[in-house]
Amino acid sequence: MIKVIIADDHIIFRQGLLKLLQSATDIAVIGEAGEGHEGLDLIKKEKPDVAVLDISMPGLSGIEIVQGIKMLGLATNVIFLTMHNDLLTAKKAMQSNALGYVLKDDAFEDLLYAIRAVALGRTFISPSISEKILKSGNPKEIENRRLTEREQEVLRLIALGLTNKKIAEKLFISVKTVDTHRTRILQ
Repeated sequence: MIKVIIADDHIIFRQGLLKLLQSATDIAVIGEAGEGHEGLDLIKKEKPDVAVLDISMPGLSGIEIVQGIKMLGLATNVIFLTMHNDLLTAKKAMQSNALGYVLKDDAFEDLLYAIRAVALGRTFISPSISEKILKSGNPKEIENRRLTEREQEVLRLIALGLTNKKIAEKLFISVKTVDTHRTRILQ
C-alpha cells in the first residue's frame, strides 16, 4: 500500500482528489493539508511514501516543503500537482529534488501512474511538459551543450527507472554526485 498525503490550498480540488484516489486499491491517502507549514508538519508526523503537493500555497511553497523534507532527511518522495504549465517552473520544481511533475489538467491515470512510479523512486514528468522540453531546444544551443559521457550514462539509467541510490551503486559514485548530474541534465 502506497501511503500518500495531499497538500493543496484549494479545498474543493483537494477533497475531489481525495475521493478519486480512494478508488485506487494500492493507494491510501493518510492525510491532507491546506497550506505549506501544515503540509510539512504532516509529512514529518506521518512519513508518507509520496507527498502530492501544489507548488503555490500559503505559508511554504511546494518547493520549500521539498527543501524541508531534504533537510530533515525524510524518505518521502514528492510529486508536484500544479497548474504551472511552463518550462521554467517545471525546471525549478524538478531541480528541487521532486521526482514527479503532473499538471492539474492531465488525465487522472497520469497522476496514478506518477504516484506508483515515484513511490518506487522513479521520475514522472507530465506528457505535455515532456513535449515542451523536447521542442524547446534551439538546435544551436543543444549542439553547444552536449551531455558529458557520465551525464549520458546517468540519463540512460534514469530512463530505465533506476533510483538515484541504485544509479550511485551501479556507477560507484555518491548519491549527491548523481543528484548533481541529474541537475545538469535538466539544465
